Amino acid sequence: MSFIEAVTIPKWGMTMTEGTVLEWHAKEGDKVERGQELLEVESTKVNNVVEATVSGILRRIVIKEGEIAPVGALIGVIADAEATDAEIDALIESYAHRLSASEGDDGGAVAPKAVPVSSGTVNVLELGPESNEAVLFIHGFGGDLSTWLFNQGVVAEKLRTVAVDLPGHGASTPVSGDDVLKRIVTAVEEAAEAIAPGKLHLVGHSFGGAVAAAFAAAKPANVASLTLIAPIGLGKDINKDFLTDFVSAERRRPLQAALEKLFADPSVITSEMIEGTLQFKRLEGVQEALSSIASIIANEDGQVQDIGATLSSLKCPIMLVWGERDGIIPVPQASSLPANVQMRVIPEVGHMPQMEASSVVNEALLENINRAR
Repeated sequence: MSFIEAVTIPKWGMTMTEGTVLEWHAKEGDKVERGQELLEVESTKVNNVVEATVSGILRRIVIKEGEIAPVGALIGVIADAEATDAEIDALIESYAHRLSASEGDDGGAVAPKAVPVSSGTVNVLELGPESNEAVLFIHGFGGDLSTWLFNQGVVAEKLRTVAVDLPGHGASTPVSGDDVLKRIVTAVEEAAEAIAPGKLHLVGHSFGGAVAAAFAAAKPANVASLTLIAPIGLGKDINKDFLTDFVSAERRRPLQAALEKLFADPSVITSEMIEGTLQFKRLEGVQEALSSIASIIANEDGQVQDIGATLSSLKCPIMLVWGERDGIIPVPQASSLPANVQMRVIPEVGHMPQMEASSVVNEALLENINRAR
């Protein structure tokens, strides 16, 4: 019995409506394996690869390099040798209407919302089915909830999810001054209590890892699992130049140079990402907030925070995920880590594995969540 599989423009983030095919890594007639990188697609936020979901033959390329197509449009067809050309043509014809309009794209859109907290508001994006447990995504320094555009939607197919803009980031109220970490953690706790008061699976990246660890320490009964991606606080080494350069960057070129330090492959950075970050940095109170946060991440002696003892005291499943080529926080020695944590190191990936190797990260965090469930 033959099979035919559609390859379509994915939806990365709630605001994505179309993508540009940058480069095909396979050609018609090639055998492809499940998980193999088929092509690169550019969205307004970032460039990323589309992987094969099945093993078979790339029988047809529908959208050529340089062409733009809406989310959901057919870009290629994987099938076995038994599938006839007529069957493949019929599949292509069934997708023809999506080349001019992305069916259902607006109907399923969900907008972030502001949640009142004692320090102002925290911007959140909720996706997934109603449940008494949720996955809470906490981004790192200089990021926002779009850090998780390749992760939240995938996890939300199975679980309720909430992504937050940390105070001083995105559309959340800036905080600065003394006790900035405590104030950030409190704001996240208050936002979570307001919209997701049940059990939480925390997922934190970089500085967000320290926020997640402090959250888990303060409310251990509420936290079912903890997945930390390249977190601060497990060693002294850090590329402090990134913090300095990011805070000081006021123009496009120096900001791009700072952002490139985050990725093993800096080509994923788009001009829209740079412009969006510049606009955010120019908002009132943001520069002061970033400076305050940077000062509690690193000083002249290296990393300031230490989350090792906190992790050792937790009873929930803990997973660390690290990019082997992290240029901001190097992969720690396994022998230096608390005994109750698991670690997965991803080859050829930098400080943003949730973007550069999203499928591997999604698999790891779902595995850790399932350990708790």
